[in-house]
Amino acid sequence: MEIILIDTFIVPEESRAEFRQAATGAQSFIRTLPGYVEGYIYEQMNGDSSSNFLTTAVWKTEDDFENAKKAVLAEYQRTGYDPQVTRRKLGIEQTRSTYTRAAY
Repeated sequence: MEIILIDTFIVPEESRAEFRQAATGAQSFIRTLPGYVEGYIYEQMNGDSSSNFLTTAVWKTEDDFENAKKAVLAEYQRTGYDPQVTRRKLGIEQTRSTYTRAAY
C-alpha cells in the first residue's frame, strides 16, 4: 500500500518566493530516492497577505517512506540545513500528515 506524506503550510506573502524555492529544492532531492512515486506543490491564494501551500510525496511502501525520512535527515545534516529555523525565520506554519493510498 502506498504512503502519502502531505504537508500544509501557511506562508506570509513576503516569504512566498523563498518558501517556493526551498520546497522545489526538497522535491528535487526526494524524487531521486528509491520508492518515490510522485509529488506535487499546490498553492492556494487566500486573497489576504498569505498563501496556503500543500506539498505531497507518494512512496511505494512504508519501508521506502521510512528510508526516505532517514535520507532527508542525512541530507539536512550534510548541508547544514535546518527546516525548523527556516520556518521560524520566514514566519511559516506547518502541519504534517501521512496517509495510505489504495485504488478502489
